[in-house]
Amino acid sequence: MVMALRKARARLNEKNIVEDEDFLPAERRAKIIDWFSTSHVATTQELSKRLNASISTIRRDLDLLASEGLLKRTHGGAVRIRQNTTFEQRTDEARITSVEEKRAIAKAVTSILQPGQSIIIDSKSTSQQLGYAVSEMTIPLTVITNDVHVASTLANKDHITLVVPGGICRHGAYVLLGETGTKFVRELNCDHYFLCTHAVDLAGPTDTSLDLVQLQREMVRAAKETTLVVDSSKFGSRAIYNVVPMQDVKRIITDEGLSPDERERYAALVEEFIIAPYVDDPPSDLDEQSQLAH
Repeated sequence: MVMALRKARARLNEKNIVEDEDFLPAERRAKIIDWFSTSHVATTQELSKRLNASISTIRRDLDLLASEGLLKRTHGGAVRIRQNTTFEQRTDEARITSVEEKRAIAKAVTSILQPGQSIIIDSKSTSQQLGYAVSEMTIPLTVITNDVHVASTLANKDHITLVVPGGICRHGAYVLLGETGTKFVRELNCDHYFLCTHAVDLAGPTDTSLDLVQLQREMVRAAKETTLVVDSSKFGSRAIYNVVPMQDVKRIITDEGLSPDERERYAALVEEFIIAPYVDDPPSDLDEQSQLAH
Protein backbone atom coordinates (compact mmCIF):
# COMPACT_ATOMS: atom_id res chain seq x y z
CA MET A 1 0.00 0.00 0.00
CA VAL A 2 2.87 2.41 0.84
CA MET A 3 4.49 1.71 -2.53
CA ALA A 4 1.20 2.40 -4.29
CA LEU A 5 0.92 5.72 -2.50
CA ARG A 6 4.45 6.69 -3.55
CA LYS A 7 3.75 5.81 -7.17
CA ALA A 8 0.56 7.85 -7.00
CA ARG A 9 2.52 10.80 -5.67
CA ALA A 10 4.79 10.72 -8.72
CA ARG A 11 1.78 10.36 -11.04
CA LEU A 12 0.01 13.31 -9.47
CA ASN A 13 3.14 15.48 -9.73
CA GLU A 14 3.29 14.72 -13.44
CA LYS A 15 -0.32 15.51 -14.36
CA ASN A 16 -1.42 18.29 -12.03
CA ILE A 17 0.35 21.23 -13.67
CA VAL A 18 -2.50 23.60 -12.82
CA GLU A 19 -3.48 26.65 -10.83
CA ASP A 20 0.04 28.19 -10.59
CA GLU A 21 3.60 27.85 -11.85
CA ASP A 22 4.93 26.48 -8.57
CA PHE A 23 2.75 23.35 -8.85
CA LEU A 24 1.39 23.84 -5.34
CA PRO A 25 -1.65 21.63 -5.88
CA ALA A 26 0.55 18.66 -6.82
CA GLU A 27 2.90 19.30 -3.90
CA ARG A 28 -0.02 19.57 -1.50
CA ARG A 29 -1.57 16.31 -2.69
CA ALA A 30 1.81 14.63 -2.46
CA LYS A 31 2.04 15.71 1.19
CA ILE A 32 -1.43 14.26 1.79
CA ILE A 33 -0.27 10.97 0.26
CA ASP A 34 2.80 11.04 2.52
CA TRP A 35 0.51 11.53 5.53
CA PHE A 36 -1.59 8.48 4.66
CA SER A 37 1.50 6.34 4.11
CA THR A 38 1.99 6.37 7.90
CA SER A 39 -1.48 7.25 9.24
CA HIS A 40 -4.84 5.57 8.75
CA VAL A 41 -7.14 8.56 9.11
CA ALA A 42 -7.21 12.35 8.76
CA THR A 43 -9.87 15.01 9.03
CA THR A 44 -10.21 17.91 6.62
CA GLN A 45 -9.61 20.32 9.51
CA GLU A 46 -6.40 18.55 10.49
CA LEU A 47 -5.02 18.55 6.95
CA SER A 48 -6.12 22.14 6.45
CA LYS A 49 -4.07 23.28 9.44
CA ARG A 50 -1.04 21.16 8.57
CA LEU A 51 -0.94 22.27 4.95
CA ASN A 52 -2.14 25.85 5.42
CA ALA A 53 -4.93 25.32 2.90
CA SER A 54 -8.65 26.02 3.02
CA ILE A 55 -11.14 23.33 3.97
CA SER A 56 -12.69 23.47 0.49
CA THR A 57 -9.28 22.98 -1.14
CA ILE A 58 -8.53 19.95 1.04
CA ARG A 59 -11.93 18.48 0.23
CA ARG A 60 -11.19 18.75 -3.49
CA ASP A 61 -7.80 17.13 -2.98
CA LEU A 62 -9.32 14.25 -1.04
CA ASP A 63 -12.00 13.79 -3.68
CA LEU A 64 -9.33 13.56 -6.35
CA LEU A 65 -7.24 11.06 -4.38
CA ALA A 66 -10.35 9.00 -3.67
CA SER A 67 -11.16 8.95 -7.39
CA GLU A 68 -7.64 7.56 -7.93
CA GLY A 69 -8.49 4.71 -5.55
CA LEU A 70 -5.92 5.80 -2.97
CA LEU A 71 -8.25 6.81 -0.15
CA LYS A 72 -11.85 6.44 0.98
CA ARG A 73 -13.70 9.63 1.76
CA THR A 74 -15.61 10.07 4.97
CA HIS A 75 -18.01 12.84 5.92
CA GLY A 76 -15.27 14.77 7.73
CA GLY A 77 -12.11 13.63 5.98
CA ALA A 78 -10.70 10.38 4.62
CA VAL A 79 -9.33 7.00 5.64
CA ARG A 80 -6.61 4.90 4.06
CA ILE A 81 -7.78 1.86 2.14
CA ARG A 82 -7.19 -1.40 4.02
CA GLN A 83 -3.58 -2.53 3.54
CA ASN A 84 -3.96 -6.24 4.24
CA THR A 85 -6.34 -8.75 5.78
CA THR A 86 -4.79 -8.57 9.26
CA PHE A 87 -4.77 -4.77 9.59
CA GLU A 88 -6.70 -3.53 12.61
CA GLN A 89 -7.16 0.13 13.40
CA ARG A 90 -6.23 1.17 16.94
CA THR A 91 -9.22 1.42 19.27
CA ASP A 92 -8.58 5.04 20.23
CA GLU A 93 -8.21 5.99 16.56
CA ALA A 94 -11.36 4.11 15.53
CA ARG A 95 -13.43 6.00 18.11
CA ILE A 96 -12.65 9.35 16.46
CA THR A 97 -12.88 8.13 12.85
CA SER A 98 -16.09 8.61 10.81
CA VAL A 99 -17.96 9.79 13.89
CA GLU A 100 -20.71 11.52 11.88
CA GLU A 101 -21.28 8.35 9.87
CA LYS A 102 -21.45 6.14 12.94
CA ARG A 103 -23.79 8.53 14.71
CA ALA A 104 -26.12 8.50 11.69
CA ILE A 105 -26.10 4.70 11.61
CA ALA A 106 -26.88 4.51 15.32
CA LYS A 107 -29.85 6.85 14.95
CA ALA A 108 -31.20 4.73 12.08
CA VAL A 109 -30.93 1.63 14.26
CA THR A 110 -33.05 3.17 17.01
CA SER A 111 -35.85 3.80 14.52
CA ILE A 112 -36.41 0.05 14.02
CA LEU A 113 -36.46 -0.92 17.69
CA GLN A 114 -39.73 -1.75 19.44
CA PRO A 115 -40.62 -1.72 23.16
CA GLY A 116 -39.76 -4.91 25.01
CA GLN A 117 -37.31 -6.25 22.45
CA SER A 118 -34.02 -7.93 23.28
CA ILE A 119 -30.99 -6.83 21.31
CA ILE A 120 -27.32 -7.84 21.06
CA ILE A 121 -24.71 -5.14 20.56
CA ASP A 122 -21.16 -6.33 19.95
CA SER A 123 -17.91 -4.44 20.27
CA LYS A 124 -16.71 -1.79 17.81
CA SER A 125 -16.64 2.01 17.71
CA THR A 126 -19.97 1.95 15.82
CA SER A 127 -21.38 -0.18 18.64
CA GLN A 128 -20.37 2.50 21.09
CA GLN A 129 -22.28 5.13 19.14
CA LEU A 130 -25.25 2.76 19.19
CA GLY A 131 -24.86 2.50 22.96
CA TYR A 132 -25.16 6.28 23.26
CA ALA A 133 -28.25 6.34 21.03
CA VAL A 134 -29.98 3.52 22.92
CA SER A 135 -29.21 5.18 26.27
CA GLU A 136 -31.18 8.24 25.17
CA MET A 137 -34.27 6.24 24.21
CA THR A 138 -37.16 5.74 26.61
CA ILE A 139 -38.66 2.42 25.49
CA PRO A 140 -37.88 -0.67 27.59
CA LEU A 141 -35.17 -2.87 26.07
CA THR A 142 -33.02 -5.78 27.13
CA VAL A 143 -29.46 -5.25 25.87
CA ILE A 144 -26.80 -7.95 25.74
CA THR A 145 -23.32 -6.64 25.04
CA ASN A 146 -19.73 -7.84 25.33
CA ASP A 147 -18.43 -4.27 25.06
CA VAL A 148 -17.32 -2.77 28.35
CA HIS A 149 -17.78 0.79 27.10
CA VAL A 150 -21.33 0.10 25.86
CA ALA A 151 -22.14 -1.61 29.16
CA SER A 152 -20.87 1.41 31.09
CA THR A 153 -23.00 3.73 28.94
CA LEU A 154 -26.17 1.68 29.52
CA ALA A 155 -25.64 0.78 33.19
CA ASN A 156 -28.33 2.05 35.56
CA LYS A 157 -30.59 3.34 32.79
CA ASP A 158 -34.18 2.87 33.96
CA HIS A 159 -35.42 1.63 30.58
CA ILE A 160 -32.55 -0.83 30.02
CA THR A 161 -32.14 -4.36 31.34
CA LEU A 162 -28.42 -4.87 30.85
CA VAL A 163 -26.83 -8.31 30.39
CA VAL A 164 -23.05 -8.67 30.08
CA PRO A 165 -21.65 -12.11 29.21
CA GLY A 166 -18.45 -13.06 30.99
CA GLY A 167 -15.01 -13.15 29.48
CA ILE A 168 -11.56 -11.63 29.46
CA CYS A 169 -11.10 -8.03 28.37
CA ARG A 170 -8.93 -7.93 25.27
CA HIS A 171 -5.83 -5.82 25.78
CA GLY A 172 -6.12 -2.40 24.16
CA ALA A 173 -9.86 -2.76 23.53
CA TYR A 174 -13.18 -2.74 25.36
CA VAL A 175 -14.30 -6.21 24.30
CA LEU A 176 -14.91 -9.25 26.52
CA LEU A 177 -13.96 -12.52 24.84
CA GLY A 178 -13.57 -16.18 25.75
CA GLU A 179 -15.45 -19.44 26.12
CA THR A 180 -17.43 -18.22 29.14
CA GLY A 181 -19.17 -15.56 27.09
CA THR A 182 -19.54 -17.78 24.04
CA LYS A 183 -21.30 -20.48 26.08
CA PHE A 184 -23.63 -17.90 27.58
CA VAL A 185 -24.62 -16.51 24.19
CA ARG A 186 -25.48 -20.03 22.97
CA GLU A 187 -28.32 -20.07 25.50
CA LEU A 188 -29.93 -16.86 24.21
CA ASN A 189 -32.90 -16.22 21.93
CA CYS A 190 -32.97 -12.52 21.03
CA ASP A 191 -34.86 -10.30 18.61
CA HIS A 192 -31.98 -8.38 17.02
CA TYR A 193 -28.23 -8.64 16.64
CA PHE A 194 -26.41 -5.54 15.46
CA LEU A 195 -23.19 -6.79 13.91
CA CYS A 196 -20.19 -4.51 13.47
CA THR A 197 -17.06 -5.65 11.63
CA HIS A 198 -13.77 -4.30 10.35
CA ALA A 199 -14.54 -5.13 6.71
CA VAL A 200 -17.29 -6.29 4.37
CA ASP A 201 -17.40 -7.34 0.73
CA LEU A 202 -20.03 -9.06 -1.40
CA ALA A 203 -19.28 -12.42 0.23
CA GLY A 204 -20.07 -11.12 3.71
CA PRO A 205 -18.62 -9.46 6.82
CA THR A 206 -15.10 -10.29 7.99
CA ASP A 207 -12.94 -9.42 10.99
CA THR A 208 -9.40 -9.63 12.36
CA SER A 209 -9.87 -11.50 15.67
CA LEU A 210 -10.69 -15.21 15.62
CA ASP A 211 -12.00 -15.14 19.20
CA LEU A 212 -14.33 -12.28 18.33
CA VAL A 213 -15.52 -13.92 15.11
CA GLN A 214 -16.38 -17.13 16.97
CA LEU A 215 -18.49 -15.09 19.40
CA GLN A 216 -20.11 -13.13 16.57
CA ARG A 217 -21.18 -16.37 14.87
CA GLU A 218 -22.94 -17.44 18.05
CA MET A 219 -24.61 -14.04 18.29
CA VAL A 220 -25.95 -14.47 14.75
CA ARG A 221 -27.39 -17.86 15.73
CA ALA A 222 -28.91 -16.40 18.91
CA ALA A 223 -30.89 -13.67 17.13
CA LYS A 224 -34.04 -13.80 15.01
CA GLU A 225 -32.44 -11.33 12.63
CA THR A 226 -29.00 -9.84 12.11
CA THR A 227 -28.38 -6.29 10.97
CA LEU A 228 -24.94 -5.36 9.68
CA VAL A 229 -24.09 -1.84 10.86
CA VAL A 230 -20.89 -0.53 9.27
CA ASP A 231 -19.79 2.82 7.93
CA SER A 232 -19.13 3.20 4.21
CA SER A 233 -15.33 3.10 4.53
CA LYS A 234 -15.50 -0.61 5.47
CA PHE A 235 -17.10 -1.73 2.19
CA GLY A 236 -15.11 -3.41 -0.55
CA SER A 237 -12.43 -4.75 1.79
CA ARG A 238 -11.80 -8.09 3.46
CA ALA A 239 -10.25 -9.06 6.79
CA ILE A 240 -8.70 -12.44 7.53
CA TYR A 241 -11.64 -14.27 9.20
CA ASN A 242 -15.14 -14.77 7.76
CA VAL A 243 -17.95 -14.06 10.20
CA VAL A 244 -21.00 -15.38 8.31
CA PRO A 245 -22.07 -15.42 4.67
CA MET A 246 -24.15 -12.49 3.51
CA GLN A 247 -27.29 -14.63 3.31
CA ASP A 248 -27.29 -14.74 7.13
CA VAL A 249 -27.66 -10.94 7.24
CA LYS A 250 -31.21 -9.57 6.98
CA ARG A 251 -30.40 -5.88 6.56
CA ILE A 252 -27.51 -3.50 6.15
CA ILE A 253 -27.44 -0.01 7.63
CA THR A 254 -24.69 2.32 6.44
CA ASP A 255 -24.13 6.00 5.71
CA GLU A 256 -24.45 8.30 2.71
CA GLY A 257 -20.79 7.87 1.75
CA LEU A 258 -21.41 4.61 -0.11
CA SER A 259 -21.38 5.11 -3.89
CA PRO A 260 -24.54 4.48 -5.96
CA ASP A 261 -22.96 1.45 -7.64
CA GLU A 262 -22.00 -0.10 -4.31
CA ARG A 263 -25.45 0.61 -2.88
CA GLU A 264 -27.04 -1.28 -5.76
CA ARG A 265 -24.72 -4.27 -5.44
CA TYR A 266 -25.14 -4.71 -1.70
CA ALA A 267 -28.86 -3.96 -1.67
CA ALA A 268 -29.37 -6.93 -3.99
CA LEU A 269 -27.91 -9.25 -1.33
CA VAL A 270 -30.18 -8.47 1.65
CA GLU A 271 -33.87 -8.00 2.41
CA GLU A 272 -33.42 -4.41 3.58
CA PHE A 273 -30.76 -1.85 2.74
CA ILE A 274 -30.86 1.42 4.67
CA ILE A 275 -28.84 4.56 4.01
CA ALA A 276 -28.69 6.60 7.20
CA PRO A 277 -28.74 10.38 6.63
CA TYR A 278 -26.18 12.41 8.50
CA VAL A 279 -27.38 13.75 11.83
CA ASP A 280 -27.51 17.54 12.03
CA ASP A 281 -28.02 17.63 15.78
CA PRO A 282 -24.98 18.38 17.95
CA PRO A 283 -23.40 15.37 19.70
CA SER A 284 -24.79 14.32 23.04
CA ASP A 285 -22.96 14.96 26.29
CA LEU A 286 -21.99 11.29 26.36
CA ASP A 287 -20.46 11.57 22.91
CA GLU A 288 -18.56 14.71 23.83
CA GLN A 289 -17.20 12.94 26.89
CA SER A 290 -15.95 10.07 24.73
CA GLN A 291 -14.18 12.55 22.44
CA LEU A 292 -12.56 14.41 25.33
CA ALA A 293 -11.31 11.12 26.79
CA HIS A 294 -9.07 10.78 23.76
